Amino acid sequence: MKGRRTFLQALPFAALATSALAWIKGTGQRQPGNAHDARKMRSVPDVPGVAHTGQKFRFYQDLVKDKVVTINFMSIREEPHYPVTARMAEIARRLGDKLGREVFMISVTRDPEYDTPERLAAFAAEHGIPKGWLFVNCAHEGARALQTRIYHPPHSGAASMAWMSAGSGGAHFRSTDTVFYGNGGVGLWGNVPVEVSPDEAVRHIGWVMPGHRPGGVPQRAGPRRLNSPGLPSDNRIA
Repeated sequence: MKGRRTFLQALPFAALATSALAWIKGTGQRQPGNAHDARKMRSVPDVPGVAHTGQKFRFYQDLVKDKVVTINFMSIREEPHYPVTARMAEIARRLGDKLGREVFMISVTRDPEYDTPERLAAFAAEHGIPKGWLFVNCAHEGARALQTRIYHPPHSGAASMAWMSAGSGGAHFRSTDTVFYGNGGVGLWGNVPVEVSPDEAVRHIGWVMPGHRPGGVPQRAGPRRLNSPGLPSDNRIA
């Protein structure tokens, strides 16, 4: 009986220790050595590639690490049928001067054999792509690794969407796709449909951007009251 009592008394402390460990991991607290970066890289493969500007890079280390980014997939041959770039351009316009300073956009070609860096450069010039937005070619293996990892994140349930590819036989089209956004400094990621309104997309991106420490008296978060002001999609108050 005494042993059972001792075990039961220890349970709350064990649960507290487990919760504390989970909270530390969830906050992205830096771990010794490179463990912190290695953990975040599990969501973003560090594949090599070349941008439309001619810049050679490692995807995570050079384009994502410690940055707020959007990532979308495209191909030049798909654009007449499914103009992803035009939709992303509307997001870029609304980001304004934050683009290239606080937020960086990355468009990865699904058709790296056709979409060479030279073709991507011509495509970017044709569409007036601003600074802070890169079109990148990661070769076939790199593009496949990025799609597999981002569309099928580790430890998730069903894939957010079945991905499509473009090969020598031509592109395979679908009616919808996803814009991924995240903060590479803390490993925080989300996504929205590419068809979402540009204003809504920018609002989502703002959720992962560094903010200012709130002042004043702390308020308890809780369910939003019925008919209270705010956007209908926000069901909690902070």
